[in-house]
Amino acid sequence: MVWSRRHFLLTSGAALAIAGCSTAKPSAPPTPAPTVPSTHSPVPVAGSAFPLIADTAARLDVTKVRALRNQGVKTVFRYYSHIPPSLAGKDLQPEEARIILGEGLSIGSVFQHFNHCFRTFENNWGKEDAEQALRQAEAAGQPEGSAIYFGVDADWPYQVMRDPIIKYFEDVKRAFEGSGIAIGIYSNGCICNAIREKGLAQYFWLSGSTGHSGTQAFYNDGQWTMFQNALDVTPPEVGYGIDTNIANPASRGYIGQWSAAGSTPASHGVSPTQAAFEARAFLRANTELVQDLTPGAASLATLIKDRNVRRLETSGAWTKVVTQEGGASRTAAPLRGWVPTTVLAPMEHFPDNASSYGLCGAPTAVSDTFKYQNCERATSRNR
Repeated sequence: MVWSRRHFLLTSGAALAIAGCSTAKPSAPPTPAPTVPSTHSPVPVAGSAFPLIADTAARLDVTKVRALRNQGVKTVFRYYSHIPPSLAGKDLQPEEARIILGEGLSIGSVFQHFNHCFRTFENNWGKEDAEQALRQAEAAGQPEGSAIYFGVDADWPYQVMRDPIIKYFEDVKRAFEGSGIAIGIYSNGCICNAIREKGLAQYFWLSGSTGHSGTQAFYNDGQWTMFQNALDVTPPEVGYGIDTNIANPASRGYIGQWSAAGSTPASHGVSPTQAAFEARAFLRANTELVQDLTPGAASLATLIKDRNVRRLETSGAWTKVVTQEGGASRTAAPLRGWVPTTVLAPMEHFPDNASSYGLCGAPTAVSDTFKYQNCERATSRNR
């Protein structure tokens, strides 16, 4: 979602070793594949299209918006920010909003300005950030009844770091009184749950860093609104970097987005939301992805437990899947191949995972190195 997540949160081994708060279990051995490939005629999976929701730091023009629309995206999340933004082009401008809405897409709003740096929360910038978000919302034409999410883009489960985040959202809530706009949060499960318990947000967007504290627990509790299921990928049909997201079916297709017609008319609807959800699956265990269904087919890769894939078609005891929603990341190409159907788990829960909220609120001493490891540019002069 921002540079920090791409730069070090996705390198989860190093980041989680520092934070010491992964809820993920050690990788399980691969599940044995059926020994006899299926000869059934493949059956397409209903609803296996591209996700309905994307977020991007790229400034959007007509060509880029149409590429998203042609892929089936209904809502694109764009950013509010102080000026200059933390990344060039990250701030939604009124003309860009008109282009997005004019092409028939809805907009999801999220405020991020160095929200990967703990100083943003330690320095009590909640009121200032909220007021700037509301100014930009007014300029973009965001209607009442919609939402603005605020990012907490790091894995900070400890009490000394969690409590300033709670104070930040208390200040945001006070600033939003009377605005008619709801509050959302983008973060890990630990922080989302802490903010939910305090009644400080109505929408909860889980980051794609699934090893972060409490993320699997919050997902399994079903309290989330959106889950970021593919990070920093560039599908060839889109042509630029995006993240993809799925909505919780309980949302009934409304995640706080807004359109030219208003807020709730921008809902994706119950059936498309459910179909997009059901077309994806978690992996129950490590498993081999094979190239085709011929005897002795080559293994393309070992897919890792808890990863999510999109189901494309089934053939007897096998299912064809695509990884990374078909988009290349900075380090890996997407893969299409076949896995045993039995290794796929419904997206309702992370499979076979007794995850908890782990270190949330732990009274642990935290070093300045850990607190400020990604704050080199996040200073008061940028606000």
